[in-house]
Parts: sequence; structure tokens; C-alpha cells
Amino acid sequence: MDTDKNAQGCYNNDVKGVTTDIFKFEEIIRCDLLYVDKTKYIYDLVGSMDRRFFFLSRPRRFGKSLFCSTLHALFDGRKDFFKGLYIAEETDYSFEKYPVIHLDFSSLTLTDEGSVLSDVQFMLMEAGRLNGIDVERDTPYAMLHALITRAMEKTGKPVVIIIDEFDSPFTSEFGSKPELIEYMRKLFNGLYKTIKADSGYIRFFFITGCVKLANLSIFSAMNNLKDISMDSRFAGAFGYTDEEVDRFFGEGIDENWERCGYSAREDFIKAIKDYYDGYRFSPDSETRVYNPVSIGSFFSDGCVFDNYWEDTGVSTMAVELAKRYDITGIDTEDMVLLKRNLATFDISRLSETSLSKGNVLALLYYSGYLTIAEPLPGGAVLGFPNIEIASTFMGNLAELYGSSDYEVGKMIVLGTAALVRGDTAGMIASFNEFCRQCSSSIVRERHENPYHMMAHMFFVSCGCRVASEDSTAIGRIDLTVEKEKSIYVMELKVDGSAEEALRQIRDRDYAGKYIDYSRRHGLALHTVGISFLSGRRCIEEWKEEIIS
Repeated sequence: MDTDKNAQGCYNNDVKGVTTDIFKFEEIIRCDLLYVDKTKYIYDLVGSMDRRFFFLSRPRRFGKSLFCSTLHALFDGRKDFFKGLYIAEETDYSFEKYPVIHLDFSSLTLTDEGSVLSDVQFMLMEAGRLNGIDVERDTPYAMLHALITRAMEKTGKPVVIIIDEFDSPFTSEFGSKPELIEYMRKLFNGLYKTIKADSGYIRFFFITGCVKLANLSIFSAMNNLKDISMDSRFAGAFGYTDEEVDRFFGEGIDENWERCGYSAREDFIKAIKDYYDGYRFSPDSETRVYNPVSIGSFFSDGCVFDNYWEDTGVSTMAVELAKRYDITGIDTEDMVLLKRNLATFDISRLSETSLSKGNVLALLYYSGYLTIAEPLPGGAVLGFPNIEIASTFMGNLAELYGSSDYEVGKMIVLGTAALVRGDTAGMIASFNEFCRQCSSSIVRERHENPYHMMAHMFFVSCGCRVASEDSTAIGRIDLTVEKEKSIYVMELKVDGSAEEALRQIRDRDYAGKYIDYSRRHGLALHTVGISFLSGRRCIEEWKEEIIS
């Protein structure tokens, strides 16, 4: 891979560089930017005529638009753009040219019914223009039908229809305009009825979005769609696998692991994996992938560990959900998503005033906050995919439940800095002030659970690897926290003493579980007893021992 490096050793974006803001396949190839080859998955879709109508869901910023753009170039017969890629070099694909109708619903203006109608009409007229066909302004259904049939008549070939971000108009509004959502539901339902009626004129149909398409009312007419969202064959179609990261970003790893302070290349890879890997989209596949925008931003930004996904503007759904549903206990309780929650969820119901827990978990899965941690018959246990997403999620919740989002955010920043330094006193001070900011919203009882919840929220928000109720041979550690060069084994007491908490750690040898691990990775092992005073809802005292 040809690369141009800057003084920090990261990729510049001019020669075979990493881009995180260009999503058109032709532009990436034309500008000679990095393209991680996903054309094997595309060939698996288009190489057979057995099935022609497909749907696939993935969270936002996972490469769906790039995948759709690649399909467009393929069916446009642009073989020159695929030189050196799997589909051109390893298959007999013909690159035959077809008329392509490519619609992206993320660009709709959602002011009112008139703006939505006008935008859809413009999209269809523009798709006609690109195919050399005049489509008069009419009802969207009549326009789409005319476009499909006239393209077939003009070229003698069936059309290809690609729809990107089908759910964006619904999830963007998130129930704030119920009348507009109902209008869009009827509008899109009519469009899909037209597609079903004209299926004999269609060579290939692909639709994608965040929310899984399953018995949705807006798709009631399209019973010929094959949903491949959880198909094991496409588990790695979006995002980057371990092998792809090593192949396409290996030079960046080689040039930066020592500069970033790691004693071995493997330790640097593990840190990257902990922070950005972990998305699993099929219960029948062990394949896990990295978010492409996060990993691309990481290398473009000089290998700085940061929450890049949050900067893409897709992380507000947690806050919106928290306004309707108590999700403070998320990740400290079993998160089991039933298949029927996926099969019955309807995005047009987002205008409802409340959501069931199953629907909340489904939305968090669709949006990328949660992923499959463990498959179960009839469902799956969900979990945060990685540190980046967990800290983004908990940070958003902490700011929502805190009395001051600035003060909560400041404590997370200061706490993170203290954890990086291995400064236990600084970390405790920040954690204590965090508790003062959040306790009135969360602590309603004298028992320990709310304090465990706040501790979990704080340390996850600080980007730590956190294990709550961490099992050992003779008990459960309240909290185990790992950050940079330190591991903290913590016991929390309410209206008890810090010495009592520390004695429990000693008597039950909680630290023994991590002695070998800490020595092997050169980590300082801290045991910390913390006592909360329920009357003041803050830390009364704390004690620490460091195990050598």
C-alpha cells in the first residue's frame, strides 16, 4: 500500500490515504484513496439470479453508503474502477451495464408533508435525468412506475434500484412529528407497492438502513425481500475485520506502536481492538468488526485513542431514549434481546409516547450502541461492543442525569486524566464530585445498587475496561477497572467503612485473580475500599493498597 506519512507517522489523506468523509466509491478510486475491498460480498449478492431483492441493516457510519455506491458503479458497467479488486480479478462477472435508480432518503427535508413530497419528486426526476429519461412531476408512485418502465423500454434491460438510509426520515424525527411520520409511512408504503408491482422489470433491488426490516407496516407489500442482516455470510461485509485492519493499516501499526509507548506490537493491537473492535452482527458467526470511521479516524489522527464515533453526530439516540425510559441500569443487568423484538419492531411507532424494554434494546442494537455478546436460542445477550461506544453511551447518560452537564463532563475529563497518571487520589476526587452531580437523579434508596451504578457509569465514561460483579472463586468483586497502566479492584460499602471494604478484598483474595495478568502486562495493581455516606450521597472515606 503506497502511503504518504506526516511527521507523526499517521496517514495523510492525499496519496492512498484514509478518508472518513468520502462515501462515493468512484471518488475514492479516482482520488486513489484507501478502499478496503468488500467486492466479494457484492459478488455473492449479484452473482446469481436466484434472489434479486435484498435488505441489510447496519448502524450508521458503517459503510452502507459506500456499499450502495459500489453497487451503483458495478451496475453502471464501470469495470475500470474495479481493477485489482476481488470481483474483477477472481470472478467471471461481466460488468454488464443496467439503468440504475439510486435513492438516498437521508437527504429529505423533514419540515412538513410538502417538503417531503417535493424532495421525493426531485429525487425521482434526477434519477430519470441521470438515465436520460424525462419524468414529469406527478404522484411519487406514478413517477417511479414511469421511470422503471421507460428505462426498461429505452435500454431493453431491467432496472437496478438501490435505496440507502430508508429509515432516516423516521429515526431522525424520533417521534417528534407523529403526523409527518404517518404521512411518510403511507408515502413509502406506496413506493414499495410500486416496486413490488413492477418486479418483473427489476434486475436487482437493494435497500439498507439502520433498523432491521421485519414485518414493518411500511413494507407490508414487499414480501419478496430477503433480509440478510444477520446472515453469517455477510457478517464482515460492513466494518473491518482483524485481518483487514492488519492488512490495510499494518504500516500504521508498525510505525506507531513504539511511539505511542507500547512495549510490543501485540499490546498496541490489543489496545486498538479493545477500543474499536467488537461488533458482531450474526449469531451464527464469530466474526467481529471495527467501526470503519472510528478506525480510519484513529490512524488519520496520529493514533490518538478518542471517541470518534461520537463526533459523527449519531450518538444522540441514547439521550432521546433516556428521556422516555429508565436506562440507567443498562450494562449492569442482563440485556437479553428476543428475536420477536426484532421481528415485530416497527419504526413508524416511534411517535408513541413510550417504548417497551424490548424495543429499547432493539433500538440500541440497531443504532450501534449494543451488539451481540452471546447468541441464545430465540435471542441473544447484548453488550457494548468496545470501550469507545461504552464510554460514549455512559457519558451521554451521565450528562443527562447530572445536575450540570458541564460539571459532569469536567469530572469525566479530570477523572480520565487521573486514571491515565495512576493517580488514585485524583481519580477518587473526580468520582466523588461526579456522584454529587448525579446522585439526586439516581440514588433513591439506601442500598448499594445506585452507587454501583454511578461507579460503573463514571469509569465506563472515562474509557476504562470495567467489570461489575466480577466473579472470583469465593465471591464477586464489586468493580474491576483497567485503564492505561493500572488495574483497580474495588469494593463499595454504603454506611460502612473503607477498612471493612478493603478487608473483604484481602480476606477473599479478590486481587489474586489479577496478579499474574498485571505482572505479565506491566500494570500496577490497586485494591481500593470505598465507603459512601447515604445521608450525603457521596464518598465518606477511601483506602488503598498497592500489590507489588
